[in-house]
Amino acid sequence: MAITYAELLERQEANRSGFGRMLLNWRRRNGWTQYTACSWAEEAGFDTISYGNLSVIEQGKAGELRQKAFWQLAELNRRIAEQDWGMVKTQAIKQKLEGAIPLGDAACPIWTALELWACYCGLREVPAAFLTTPAPTIGQRKATELSAKWRQQLRRVVEECELDPSEAITSLAAVASEEHRKRFYAVITGFGDYKPEELAPLWIGADQYQPKRWLDQWEASHRQGHKPGGSKDKKPAEPK
Repeated sequence: MAITYAELLERQEANRSGFGRMLLNWRRRNGWTQYTACSWAEEAGFDTISYGNLSVIEQGKAGELRQKAFWQLAELNRRIAEQDWGMVKTQAIKQKLEGAIPLGDAACPIWTALELWACYCGLREVPAAFLTTPAPTIGQRKATELSAKWRQQLRRVVEECELDPSEAITSLAAVASEEHRKRFYAVITGFGDYKPEELAPLWIGADQYQPKRWLDQWEASHRQGHKPGGSKDKKPAEPK
């Protein structure tokens, strides 16, 4: 389908944002952090995109990209496709490289600087495999930390709003979706912590997970009509 230059300019912001999300999805599908490419390049001795530049591109805030950025991304892609790791000594980097997949589509399985530039401009569609953002990879330590924070939020609201603990927990669990309610109830009552694989389908975006959203919704409902530093509003006593 033909497209005019004026139409491209109209969609420029959306196209750049889509390109950035694609890179974010690609990185996360490979289990990489924003520092993985730089660490790999430093050990293997090749030039790559800086983690700071990658971050702003992923956020769609990089503005007009220089030609060099497309060549750097293409070199990463080529090395992944050819398993050209170079002289990498760090085992953690090796493990991330071995499971990595290249960026590409059915027509061109391994994108070069040309395909990357075309996608950035809106002249090539984002590959279907990289349209959605997978949940970030976290370890058990992070999952335990999040579980503890959510229990702390529950206790804080119960104390500050002077709620009955049993009733508070029951009302909070009711906010959760039915399929996740039983496990959510167990975690907030201290019967174990979430596991990383349990949190993956509960991820919303950025650093947000559904349990935190449920807690915030529940807290907001109990904050309404509650006076700071005091009890809930009470009706004045009837005159005798």
